[in-house]
Amino acid sequence: MAKQYKFRLTEQDYARFTQMSEIENKYYSEGYQTIAGIDEAGRGPLAGPVFCAACILDPQKPLYGLNDSKKLTAKRREYLFEAIKEQALAYKIVSVSLEDIENKNILGATKTGMIRAALGLELKPDLLLIDAERLQDERLPAQRSLKHGDAVSNSIAAASILAKVSRDNFMIAMDEIYPEYQFAKHKGYATAEHYAAIEQHGICELHRLSFLHKLCLGKTKPQADDIYDGQQNNHKSNVLKTSEISINIGYSSEKQVANNLINAGYKVLEQNFWLRPFGEIDLILQKDKRLCIVEVKSRESSDYEDQAMIALDDNKKWRIKKLAEYYAISRKIDFSEMIFLLAACKLNSNNQIEKIKYYNF
Repeated sequence: MAKQYKFRLTEQDYARFTQMSEIENKYYSEGYQTIAGIDEAGRGPLAGPVFCAACILDPQKPLYGLNDSKKLTAKRREYLFEAIKEQALAYKIVSVSLEDIENKNILGATKTGMIRAALGLELKPDLLLIDAERLQDERLPAQRSLKHGDAVSNSIAAASILAKVSRDNFMIAMDEIYPEYQFAKHKGYATAEHYAAIEQHGICELHRLSFLHKLCLGKTKPQADDIYDGQQNNHKSNVLKTSEISINIGYSSEKQVANNLINAGYKVLEQNFWLRPFGEIDLILQKDKRLCIVEVKSRESSDYEDQAMIALDDNKKWRIKKLAEYYAISRKIDFSEMIFLLAACKLNSNNQIEKIKYYNF
């Protein structure tokens, strides 16, 4: 039977509580009545969402033992996590999705989460104490940014614990879904074991693609046929190699589209560049400093254009764009413009392209 954890307070805990109350007491003396601390957890990891928390402590119910969550043991954090939720006047915990992190960058996504946490409090504060950040939203009350706030303010320390424990619990739960990555052990941070797991298994839905450029992940799927006729350039080794695999309709269409763009002055860098779970980019080409990313959709029917547009939904567009950005940065491609094209192709009965219509996306 596991030994039950017993929370013990020391003289140092009491002294730290008094010291970390000075900031709140200062603002109470200036007339502020309801003060919320705000902090985040998970900016640095390679995988998982960011968690942000806002917390309004009850000044009539001192909560001893608070500190920067990173300076506490896991068991002490978990104990204080439950105590904060029980005794706080109000708190709000939010997670920021991988999509937001990729779209807004990690700082922008974190600030979005902090704003959501502040606005989600049931009790409205008249002052926010924030760990090292300033938030831009006209709906927010007055705010103060405190360097190392989670080590100098009890309110921010409480928010730090709420965010940290929530994120750790999420990553522990994800360990059951993705056991090969050992998320329960490292919580998604950049450990040697985590890098080794990525090398062995690739990445999963939890990984932040923008954090992994140096790994040069992704590869060209092997296909049939040799390099495009008539193309002679230094990228030959990066394109398709001869294979015993028979040519399917999709690959044949991609080759015909590629030849069309080669005639327009483009060079093929990759065909069928693939990375789980982002999927595949059909064609990556370059002309001078323009990088062209092409999704090829081919149909025999007369409404081939409409069918191509329907097949390229918003989620697929997003994955293609993120994978293209990753490819360009990780391969150190020299470019100044990136364009995305849908090549809608009308096929004849011999699977040859009769028409190609290009659409930007």
